[in-house]
Amino acid sequence: MKVLADRETREGLRELRAHSPALGREVSLAVRTPPGWRPGDHGRHPVLYLLHGSSDDHTCWRRHTDLLRLAADSDLLVVMPDGGRLGFYTDWRVPDRAGTVPRWETFHLDEVRTLLEQRFGAGELRLAAGISMGGYGALRYAMRRPGMFRAVASLSGLVHLTRPGMGALLGLLSLREGIPPGRIWGPRRRAFATWAANDPCGHAEAFRGTEVLLAAGDGTRVPGEETVPGMGLIERTARAANEEFAERLRTAGVDVTTHFTAGTHFWGTWRAHLAALWPRLTRAA
Repeated sequence: MKVLADRETREGLRELRAHSPALGREVSLAVRTPPGWRPGDHGRHPVLYLLHGSSDDHTCWRRHTDLLRLAADSDLLVVMPDGGRLGFYTDWRVPDRAGTVPRWETFHLDEVRTLLEQRFGAGELRLAAGISMGGYGALRYAMRRPGMFRAVASLSGLVHLTRPGMGALLGLLSLREGIPPGRIWGPRRRAFATWAANDPCGHAEAFRGTEVLLAAGDGTRVPGEETVPGMGLIERTARAANEEFAERLRTAGVDVTTHFTAGTHFWGTWRAHLAALWPRLTRAA
């Protein structure tokens, strides 16, 4: 991956533009460097991947959360990479709306990882967290590459692809983004085995050795949260799937922490979850 631009936008926060062979196009990402960081640091810093949700981009963490305050006293390198508006943290086999065949997993776990190690002094201790689609991404990456992440946190994550109703939900998300349903893993009825292979809830044993943190609301709006049509229903669906997944993880002997509260599928709920889980997620760092 070739870095085309690297500028500091505020103290400790860098905005990068790069050309990614895995994506076949230019892409943006942001990196928060810890206090005392200097170019040339080698293997010193633990890394936290923050993965955004659908119909959004990597800037959401700065726009909607108090990330820099949360990370102020930590030695973490925090990377916030673009994941596509409907990339689902997967290596696609067909072109997306941008016209290239994006290999998101390869971009994040090979290209970005190498960039962090070579340019920013990243070590081998890695964490990941995400919201909604990004929560799925954090879990999928830990499932796909056992041992790569010490801990992962999923906030309102879509954790159970093969659960009834999930195919319809992903179809609606696809239509919202102008993408024909079934582009990522194929039509669910005809490609059910592929959907199952990418379903964290069906592979609980893959998370042994990784600490898993799951958070979800119950669909009711918390005080001060915006009212966004449909976000209560989506969150109730996510909550039920996360409760089932938590039980499967416990049965498989996985270290799992849950934070189930009131709230909808939106930022008021996610800010509260992030603040509550941050100390446990980052304690290893």
